[in-house]
Amino acid sequence: MATIQTTIEIKEGDGLHARPASELAALAKTFKSDITLGFASKEANARSIISMLALGLKKGSVINLKADGEDSEEAIQEVIKFFENIH
Repeated sequence: MATIQTTIEIKEGDGLHARPASELAALAKTFKSDITLGFASKEANARSIISMLALGLKKGSVINLKADGEDSEEAIQEVIKFFENIH
């Protein structure tokens, strides 16, 4: 199992509110890897809408992404694409 980490900035949309959080949770559930978002000394499981909303991610927020598991590389790439196209 590989762990992949990267940092991205939310450059589009209004941040991670209820609708995109729901979409990201659905995306995260398609992977075997555990996907974690880190922001301001807090972490959230990408499968949990509530924990992601608690991070308070807005446009301009810099997020630490981590995926741990057998499909971690693909998971990270898809989450990056998600944030590049967030509305």
